[in-house]
Amino acid sequence: MSLCINCGIATDRCNTIGRRRLEDEVILSLVQEWVAPQSVNENDFICQVCWNHANTVSLDGNRPEESEQVPIGHRRVCIHCGRSLLRRIRCHQLRTGTIQERRIHKVIREWILPRTVGASSVVCHSCWVRANRASRHFQSGPSTSAATSSAVNVPNTQDIPHVEEPPIRQETYSAPRAPTVGTFIVLPDYYRAVETENRCFVEGCRRRERNRITNTMRKQLLKMYNYYVPANNRLCDIHLTCTSWDFLNDISDNIINTFSAHQIKDMFSLKEADCNILDFENIECMEDHIFYHWVGFNKDQFRQILNEVPQFLNLKNGSLILAAYLIKLRTGDSDDRLSTLLQIPKTTLVTQLGKARSLLYDYFVPHHLGLNHINKQQIIERNLLIPNELFGWHNSEVKPIVVLDGTYVYVQKSSNYKYQKKTYSLHKYQNLVKPFLIVCTDGYIIDVWGPYPATTSDAEIIKKEFGNESLLRQYFESGDAFILDRGFRDALPLLNDCGYRTYVPSSLQQGESQLSTLEANKSRTVTICRWIVEVVNGRFKRDFKIFRQDFFNRASKNVMVHFEVAAALINAFHPPIANRSDAQDILQKINQYINVENQLSNYVINNNINRRRAQFQAIDVERHNVSEFPVLTYSELILVSLGTYQIKQARSYYGEHVRENGSFVIEVCREVTGDLQQELATSVSTWMLRGRIKSRHISNRMYYVYILVDSSLSGRDAIIQYYCTCIVGKRTVGCCAHTMSIIWYLGWARHQGSQLPPAQLLDNVLLYYDNPNEDVE
Repeated sequence: MSLCINCGIATDRCNTIGRRRLEDEVILSLVQEWVAPQSVNENDFICQVCWNHANTVSLDGNRPEESEQVPIGHRRVCIHCGRSLLRRIRCHQLRTGTIQERRIHKVIREWILPRTVGASSVVCHSCWVRANRASRHFQSGPSTSAATSSAVNVPNTQDIPHVEEPPIRQETYSAPRAPTVGTFIVLPDYYRAVETENRCFVEGCRRRERNRITNTMRKQLLKMYNYYVPANNRLCDIHLTCTSWDFLNDISDNIINTFSAHQIKDMFSLKEADCNILDFENIECMEDHIFYHWVGFNKDQFRQILNEVPQFLNLKNGSLILAAYLIKLRTGDSDDRLSTLLQIPKTTLVTQLGKARSLLYDYFVPHHLGLNHINKQQIIERNLLIPNELFGWHNSEVKPIVVLDGTYVYVQKSSNYKYQKKTYSLHKYQNLVKPFLIVCTDGYIIDVWGPYPATTSDAEIIKKEFGNESLLRQYFESGDAFILDRGFRDALPLLNDCGYRTYVPSSLQQGESQLSTLEANKSRTVTICRWIVEVVNGRFKRDFKIFRQDFFNRASKNVMVHFEVAAALINAFHPPIANRSDAQDILQKINQYINVENQLSNYVINNNINRRRAQFQAIDVERHNVSEFPVLTYSELILVSLGTYQIKQARSYYGEHVRENGSFVIEVCREVTGDLQQELATSVSTWMLRGRIKSRHISNRMYYVYILVDSSLSGRDAIIQYYCTCIVGKRTVGCCAHTMSIIWYLGWARHQGSQLPPAQLLDNVLLYYDNPNEDVE
């Protein structure tokens, strides 16, 4: 808003008022005399009437005497918004008689800085109401420095009382006083924002959102930029999430470096609070995001732990002890770093961490982990829709479904050779121990066992834990479903003898290079349910970084205690995995194709199509628009692969394919032979494409992908069949990642705009040397 620098009227509210820039040096000097001590420059404006007055005075040369009144174009103007009050009945004279008037006077004086409030200043009723509302939260109160209540007559409650100093000797040093302006103190190295709740305090921002500024941001601005923001100021959505405030250095025209006593006191409190940012004994004083950043749980969850383990409240600094242990689990920091962070002696910290670990293990873990904390019916209620329909029913009765798997926790090498040999894994080439998990299909952890030696296989663990008279054998009943991986195959006879139903992905038999269509389909029904346990394993190392690093030998005896506490915390506070929104559609596709033979694979194998080149023409997808390939939605991609894992892998396969060939190259067979039409019952609009996709594990291995497309159809129905030469390439329930990489690009990705290969920053990290023998003949 542009106000006349002389009379204060808003020059942009009405076109008839008019405004003139102070470009004339004579008029500029004259206006500077009129509004002194307020600063005026050539970029300021005055209204047309004031300019006429100044022009007349400059031409006549009769400047008003000091006793005469300064010429003003508009005498009755709201000092805040600049409205003309000549014809307005409701307006208010700014007085300081009552407490309410003094508060409003302070707010208006703050709003109009650097202008001042005169004896005859008035405001419109709208501004008066807004100032009255803002005065309830206004922070610029009077100084509370030493002064008697009756001996000194203070004309204004905001004035800083002056205390008479006793006479001092001439040789005594006298400290310089800070300069003052009226009742404010000038701090040259600090500046502040205008105190207002009506808008974003950033000068020039016109957004309408009004979010209260957080104490963390106030501390940051004061610490990094010497910029003080009053407590009740507001921010818009853009500046609330602003990460850099360097632009504050460019707003020198709007700097305010005058502070009241209350504001200076608030600045000291912010400085003091910044030194004690981690106060776990008074968590209400901590910012929510800072608390969560260190502990890994919000304040309500932290209080729930204290309520479930009230023994912490009986300890001195019990809240701090619990927080220290949770920080240890979350960050994995050493005791030295934690003692420095929490300002606790290291020996005291080690003792307190041991107490917290014992209390949680004794009182918290039994309520959230173990066979005794959950019954069979509760496990059944946690069966998700897809696993329940595939494996849950047995003899017309729903049975519990559990997923079993082991994970790894790495430990240090040891001079104890027996321990060293037991913990060294020839699979991982590292020392480790193996915790073992039993998980529901929604990710809820039933129990954890261990730690087992690295040399013990998953099958051996099952054999030991399901031996005669074992607790697990007594807990589970005949007909219960176990979803396992291939590492359990040696333990399957034992589990089957116990009456349990076991579901394991199929393995290749001797002499085989691919699974049959039925075996590949059954394997897919297992993997579509078994991924849950991999997600749970990932949560341990994602949320508790202590399990990412090697455990010291001295701390190895507590590995399983830490692991069980972490499992109980995951069960208590992590939301369970919910059913997919498209679960019914996926089940329908599984039931539709589970027993369907892959006829395209039979045709390719019987006719040795992999070795044929004449029928296929290599084309560049970017240059030759393959318009016949159907356009798919992302939901249709999911129904092709029956999940998102293959779709996520497709982008990486695409990236390697593009890096190898420079563009996305496929081979197309336009003319389908009569044999193919007869065997697959295809139409004349059918055509076949072939792609060559490199293995992600073995550089010299190439997989051939065949996709049969009917141009007369659209969407998912246009993809009739597909086949890949990989191990599971014959499946008709879903597809492999190699097949999906071609369908993903041709049917979806190329229609979404430019697709960049993932992790391009790693392309030039390694040094590659050409093989000197390649060009030698």
